[in-house]
Amino acid sequence: MASPAPCSPIIRKVKRCVYVFATALAIFAFRGSSLAVEGKIPAAERKPVANPTTTAQAHYELGISFHEQMFTSLDQAIAEYEQAIKLRNDFAEAHYHLGLSYHTKAKLGADDKALYRKALKEYKLYLKYLPKGPLAEKSRQNIKAVEQRIR
Repeated sequence: MASPAPCSPIIRKVKRCVYVFATALAIFAFRGSSLAVEGKIPAAERKPVANPTTTAQAHYELGISFHEQMFTSLDQAIAEYEQAIKLRNDFAEAHYHLGLSYHTKAKLGADDKALYRKALKEYKLYLKYLPKGPLAEKSRQNIKAVEQRIR
């Protein structure tokens, strides 16, 4: 069996940070609910289960981490952005970065028109939810670039 290709120190560090963050998130999400059910936390100190906005933000940040590892984790970035959007459909930044991930994957692959169409949809959703946001101009530029690729 062939051994896996060695990772650069930066990728190992990012992966370690992602795993630590994901583990901490899981512990945070389950700690309050399981201990409260067992009665070990007084009612006044019980924390509500993590809300969708917080969880969406966590998935978004994981997506950013995976996207930065473009060549090795682009599919994971897409999965995290999609999860963030499932939890909070109006999450403009997640839509933009999901579009960027589709766009990048289409350019790295075989110029996949289906991925370009998905990217176009996500860029437009960013503009729908945050028309004057910090990524609005970049979204418009990317929309023009993607539309030229689709033709």
